[in-house]
Amino acid sequence: MNQSALNTEIDDAVLAFYQQVNTDHVWLGFSGGLDSTVLLHALVKQCPATIHLSALHVHHGLQDCADDWVQHCQEVCASLNVELVVRYINVDNRDNIESAARNERYQVFSDCVADHEVLCLAHHQRDQAETFVLNLMRGAGVAGLSAMPQKRVLSSNHQAWLWRPLLDVAYNRLHEYALQNNLVWVEDVTNQDTRLRRNFIRHQLLPVLQQHWPASNHKIAQASDHLAEAAVLLADLAQQDLADIPHNKYKLDWQALQEFSFIRQKNILQYWFQLNHQLRIDAATLDWLESVCFQAPAGAEPKRKLSVGEIRRYQQFMFYVVENEQPFSFENLGFSELEESRFRLQLTRGEGVAQKWFQSPHSARVRCLQPTDKVNRDSLKKWFQTQHIPPWQRKLWPVLVVDDQLAAIANYRVMSGFEAEINENALKLVGLN
Repeated sequence: MNQSALNTEIDDAVLAFYQQVNTDHVWLGFSGGLDSTVLLHALVKQCPATIHLSALHVHHGLQDCADDWVQHCQEVCASLNVELVVRYINVDNRDNIESAARNERYQVFSDCVADHEVLCLAHHQRDQAETFVLNLMRGAGVAGLSAMPQKRVLSSNHQAWLWRPLLDVAYNRLHEYALQNNLVWVEDVTNQDTRLRRNFIRHQLLPVLQQHWPASNHKIAQASDHLAEAAVLLADLAQQDLADIPHNKYKLDWQALQEFSFIRQKNILQYWFQLNHQLRIDAATLDWLESVCFQAPAGAEPKRKLSVGEIRRYQQFMFYVVENEQPFSFENLGFSELEESRFRLQLTRGEGVAQKWFQSPHSARVRCLQPTDKVNRDSLKKWFQTQHIPPWQRKLWPVLVVDDQLAAIANYRVMSGFEAEINENALKLVGLN
């Protein structure tokens, strides 16, 4: 294959990327290695005048030559007239260094790339094959075996995008492109350490497959694409099934779930956890849900800890409980700090607390229910039970206090003297259990 043909394959991928993105700022995760150097060169060559291109280098500090890599990246970016941003991180090496470094790196990406901006990574076809095999050996399902998507939302915190323009390009094409364009890159010596699983797959397993199936990387990537399509169909089915089950972000009616086969139950549960909490539930937890949580006798309250938070059961509902839920008190009512809270103040008319109580000279705040609050406890307990509100949520139940007097209990009642008159503007305190 001649040089122009090689350039065309990579340039076409980058051109297709530029034609699809809708942004004025593109970032490249730039390590200084071969892959990201090739992508940087191709991005610069075809960058539209309307797009600002920046490179982002993450200094992990795990090797003695890490400072030299920073200097190399600075020299390469200066030669291409590309802005370079360098971020320094500390990696916790007590556990899996690869995983810890990746988590820290993606946190930097999320912090640096703003809404409506795009981050490019230089993953290619061989990377996709390696990821597929790694996930296969972990016993991953359809979603995991889909491996890496070409594009996705960068994080759940904002609407920045992650793209992999070269995901369908073979590694050999990148290497040939680099040589023919006289590119200079750094080599990470740890990439040869076959004690690391990805390196073992790269240097020992995939070459054996290629002896019998020369296009094995392409075929694995193709299988990943098929599985990604299957994952979309499963998500569509879960969305339809979930519509028939009472649920919100934090709870799901497990009794209604029993109307489905367990295979569909698992699909619904995986979808619900991923949609609401970006959690992948493992097979052991799904088995626990079937054999323990859903089989426990009435009145039992089984629970299981997850990596973050835990699953609990109360009455007919399964709850996802976040571990860091703490007592709260908000005085700046209606401001952005309420956006992620477990309650809302809704504007109403003739229902709720009269709006005059939220105006000067009165002082209003929302806090947790306290043992000293004057309310009929027996009546409130019965209401909690009929509303399926579990015991651990009751002590964090939101109440409205005006001038240090209890004015309303979310979803339950407005206290005497604070009610709005008919057609009077009011605010209604609504709890989100």
